Amino acid sequence: MSDLDMPEGLSDVGKAAYEKIMRVLHLSNKTYTGGCKAFYSPQEWKERGEKYGLKSHLIIVYDGGELTSFFNADHAMMDGFRKYEFMRTELKDSKTYSEECTGWYSAVYEI
Repeated sequence: MSDLDMPEGLSDVGKAAYEKIMRVLHLSNKTYTGGCKAFYSPQEWKERGEKYGLKSHLIIVYDGGELTSFFNADHAMMDGFRKYEFMRTELKDSKTYSEECTGWYSAVYEI
């Protein structure tokens, strides 16, 4: 089992977004998660007692990992937004987008 495994119970939209995200992470050679599980289904997120992102298709946790620059605008600013914009473009190609919920996780929604 890996911190980057696809969660069970994702919609087709969530699965497509997961595949795009993994493609970007592997192309960028940035897969370190900081030791935490990176992806949750909305149902798993709800079961954790979380409040935001429950109507999304996928939750991405990046607290302390290399995924942060791809999803957190404040952190992305430090590297000139390259990774952040790359991820946004790739997600848009699959008709989805990520939205920051807090400073440590984002949710993916359909456009």
